[in-house]
Amino acid sequence: MPTSIKNAKIAFVDFNLNKYRLAMGVQVLVHDPDALEKIRQAEMDVCKKRCKMLIDSGANVILCARGIDDFALKYFVEAGVIAIRRVPKSELRRIANNCGGKVVVSLADIDGEESFEASNLGSCESVYEKRVGDWEYMFFEGMSQTRAQTIILRGANEFFLDEV
Repeated sequence: MPTSIKNAKIAFVDFNLNKYRLAMGVQVLVHDPDALEKIRQAEMDVCKKRCKMLIDSGANVILCARGIDDFALKYFVEAGVIAIRRVPKSELRRIANNCGGKVVVSLADIDGEESFEASNLGSCESVYEKRVGDWEYMFFEGMSQTRAQTIILRGANEFFLDEV
């Protein structure tokens, strides 16, 4: 997965990008082992289709409030897209507001089909990963809607930082 992208188009999603599973309580009786494999393949195709929709909309950075399966990460890596999972919802909304994007909670549209529109994407000049101290952080620079600043304080201990 790339560690930096210029002219980023960011998708903000608040749903799982995991292999699709049938709802609890749904029973499927299968008499043929080939049919079971077809069901498993169809579950994987649902996830693949969702990932492809995000990529085809022009997104090259995906921020997800929930989990992203390794299966889905494979498609993002192949497309050269940065995908970040488990972003806290408050931070997801803040970044979306600053970038001019919308947080999408479902791909379902009014017709009952799944779609993702490019108008939901936010933009910024660059997104990159940088190591600060012992941790790696993602930096978003040149946000399209507003200017936001982040101040990173480092010190010997929390008491010293509280004083600062």
